[in-house]
Amino acid sequence: MNKFFTPTLAASGLMAAAVLTACGGGGDATPVPTPDKAVSISFAAVNGTQPVKCGTQLTGMGTTGLAADVKDLRFYITNLALLNDKGVAVPVKLDANVWQLTQGTETVSLIDLEDATGVCATGTAATHAVITGTVPAGTYVGLKASVGVPEAMNHSAAAGGVPPLDSTALLWSWQSGRKFTKIELNPVGGITQAVAATATTPASSAIITTYNLHLGSTGCTPRLDVAGVAIPNSGTCTNLNLSDFSLAAFDAGTQNVALDLGQLFKTTDLTQDKGGAPGCMSGATDPECPVMFTELQISFGSGSTGLPINAGAAQKIFKAMAK
Repeated sequence: MNKFFTPTLAASGLMAAAVLTACGGGGDATPVPTPDKAVSISFAAVNGTQPVKCGTQLTGMGTTGLAADVKDLRFYITNLALLNDKGVAVPVKLDANVWQLTQGTETVSLIDLEDATGVCATGTAATHAVITGTVPAGTYVGLKASVGVPEAMNHSAAAGGVPPLDSTALLWSWQSGRKFTKIELNPVGGITQAVAATATTPASSAIITTYNLHLGSTGCTPRLDVAGVAIPNSGTCTNLNLSDFSLAAFDAGTQNVALDLGQLFKTTDLTQDKGGAPGCMSGATDPECPVMFTELQISFGSGSTGLPINAGAAQKIFKAMAK
């Protein structure tokens, strides 16, 4: 035996090798995954640069520049994604709560900016202005989303249903689905509404209080079972009427996604309603809808698809504003 080799030295050498191996010195280390990044995306409503809330009268509204009170201000957001520095839209994985829902690959969140005070008294006291979730670690510079509810979720039952799709205030019917927006204004002085003639009465007019923007899918029919009977809580619509928007520059830490009601109603005469439902309720022949759908950048009119125009690239109603 070599006089310089001893059991003690051998043991020490083995221990050193073991330490090197454990520290990665003897092979490839397993990379530690980078944790996802938590994000909070805040929403707000403005009239130009002025904050909007229940109880504060808006000024300079519509083509006549009148004053108006907010009666309701709620809308659904779907397809929420952040744009990374490579221009890729990365879907936000939503936190689970009563305002946000994920089913399969589809997501939907309810933004509720009314608080049941003042003219908003018919609404709900609870509000929700922040969508929370996670995205993979990275650098994010913008945002994109749609106003609406995915069709796969749109025709589910409301009463006793899954939040936030359980609001009966935002439901038309299981066949037609949800009101994607419930944006309602009470113009000062009221609205002159045309009343069509009937077999017994001539055409006339009436004064109504509220101008409604209820965006939703149209041309909806129920799915049928093998016997040809309508299946409850199912439906397909020819015009989905989802409204896409994007913000090329957006910082979730310092900015809100602001819905500009002044821009939304800029081309609308809030003193007049020429027929159909009060305001615009997405009807294909409603005379108040063409200018509103132009602001929403959704195809509208005879033969329309109800699809976003150029992915909402020209839309101005959503913008990034400092918190």
